[in-house]
Amino acid sequence: MKKLIYLIALFLGFTSFAQGTLHIYNHSSYDIEGRLFANSLTNCTPEVFTFYKVPAGTMVDIKSFNLSYLATPPINSWAVRTSTTSTAINVNAPSGLLITMGNLARWHFYWFKTKVAGTSLDSGDPDFNMGDQHFCGDTTSQDYIHGVVTEAKWYYDSTTNETTLIVKDI
Repeated sequence: MKKLIYLIALFLGFTSFAQGTLHIYNHSSYDIEGRLFANSLTNCTPEVFTFYKVPAGTMVDIKSFNLSYLATPPINSWAVRTSTTSTAINVNAPSGLLITMGNLARWHFYWFKTKVAGTSLDSGDPDFNMGDQHFCGDTTSQDYIHGVVTEAKWYYDSTTNETTLIVKDI
């Protein structure tokens, strides 16, 4: 009986800190591209990040780092840094390490630029540092930015453990 209670507590502990789904809804007529980050809520590491481009008019659901290769467009690899003094290592999805990181990190921010769809031309918008300021001493991420041609909203739902980014034309 004690083992069963221990296993249930362990399972609940892992799931309560699990990564959660990231929804990116790019309802704009512009591509968005930049660095997507997740961190530990307590001391900023581990840190998991990648460069990610979301085409105009695309809705993406990233269930986890480990399943990110199934997203459209896919994320096939992540950089993982396990301490403030370690160098980031490249990890391909799927991976046991990415499963572990998913239990330790939550989506933190997506620092991106808007580009004219299908090109590398800037749209005229500022950098969008969209994210959650509630951990890692972050003072630069914003949950809403009104740019020149687009606007973006980032929010975290603690009930469902889901993070959503919505980008749309102004």
